[in-house]
Amino acid sequence: METSNIPGGTLQITLANASQYIIMALFYAIVTKTNALTQTDIGTLSILTFLASTFSLLTLLALPTALTKFTSEKLGKNQKEEATATQKTVTKTVLTLSIAGFTIAALSSQLISQYLLNSPEYMLLIILMLASAFLSNIISLCNSTLHALYLFGKMATLTIIFIVSSRIVATALALLHMGVTGVIIGYIFGSIIAITVAITFLRGKLPKTTKNMPLKPLLYFSFPLFLSSITVLVLSWADIAIITSLTGDYSLTGVYYIVISSVGTLSILYLPMMTTIFPALSAHHGLKKPESISNILKTTSRIIIYIIFPSCIGLAIIAPTALTFFYGPGYAEGATPLAILSITTIIIALHSLFSTTLTATGKTGQILKINTISALSAVLMLLALVPLLETTGAALARLTTQTIALTLAVYALSKEIKIHLDKEALWKSALATTATVPVLLTLELVISAKLTTTQTLITELLTAATIYAIALYILKALKNQDFELLKQALPKPLTKYLNFLEKIIVR
Repeated sequence: METSNIPGGTLQITLANASQYIIMALFYAIVTKTNALTQTDIGTLSILTFLASTFSLLTLLALPTALTKFTSEKLGKNQKEEATATQKTVTKTVLTLSIAGFTIAALSSQLISQYLLNSPEYMLLIILMLASAFLSNIISLCNSTLHALYLFGKMATLTIIFIVSSRIVATALALLHMGVTGVIIGYIFGSIIAITVAITFLRGKLPKTTKNMPLKPLLYFSFPLFLSSITVLVLSWADIAIITSLTGDYSLTGVYYIVISSVGTLSILYLPMMTTIFPALSAHHGLKKPESISNILKTTSRIIIYIIFPSCIGLAIIAPTALTFFYGPGYAEGATPLAILSITTIIIALHSLFSTTLTATGKTGQILKINTISALSAVLMLLALVPLLETTGAALARLTTQTIALTLAVYALSKEIKIHLDKEALWKSALATTATVPVLLTLELVISAKLTTTQTLITELLTAATIYAIALYILKALKNQDFELLKQALPKPLTKYLNFLEKIIVR
């Protein structure tokens, strides 16, 4: 176990997640522009994806997170057999629950089809999606074990293998007029390939043992996370469900689902760091080193702040151009919700950092309280705002809910450790981002009328990146320590180029 793998692991997972979102964007761009999937089809797919998420939630019981935490803690103490026992117990439990859950849900598919989609004719689609969710559970178990072993490169490889194979097949079958059925078959195909590769990766990584880890402490840790995951499911899908229920318009649901999928791309800017710091935070907690946890928090916050501010504000401004470029003018009506959700992502990123730290320190009960309050708030605001503002109201509800969640997370974590965010990064990044706003607004509102969508998007991205970089240079924002982290993350042949940039940028 090497915590020095964190910078390199973060880069690997970032690249994998970036590849994932690029491929997903291409998938949606192809199926929407060719009309292989209509807006109604995408709305139907979103409801089926909600079903798959619910199945995984109820059958995983948040045990993969427990697997990562306890296995990494045991490895940190050099208790390898106990680590294997933990992995074995979680795997057996999840597989048993998944088989039972699939059987029950498949037998109830007609009722589920009638309830979710107002017609029994979607039975086959539901069974196929349940099969995809079952295989996804197995991938989650494999990823959790790789995570605990700090094998971030293999996690990244697994992500790329799944997303490439599944979306290639899904796109091909959709273009062959197999619609949503073809898409789900693609998901299943990709899952089978990913599981095969994952088993190869894990062979021989943990020693064999006859020991068994008691299930009770694992459930004691994971059950609050499971309950919390229910609230997360509400936070993630309540707007989709309520928009569909109140409007009955699956095409509107389809547009909003595309918006959510698009803004989800921004998660590559922070989620890889959450993935790589979690086992390290768990290990330091096990060794009772709260000061080390605070240091990790500060370093991670610095990186997140410098990246997330310009990206989210920039996407909020160029939302109409971005949606038109990727999905066509028919989806530009989602620009206002996309702008609101882009700004919301700044809050989500910081909340994710605090939530990950609370999880690593075992404060899952606090996370449950935070998410329960947030979920109740979300439902109430959605019921109030969606009838008036439809998808814009749904986006505003998410913004308010995430603000509440962040406030509560800061309060809960401050009682456990000293929270040290990088305040210098906060004000310098905010100032540098502000410098890009008037130029982007001019490009989007005035100059875009004289350019094609592609020319507008390229011009906006290059201009914003240039202004932000110059502003950081003027503010003396970047330091030698930032380049040291990059040197650890990037391949050694690139070190000489980083040294050159360091001499230019660091003042």
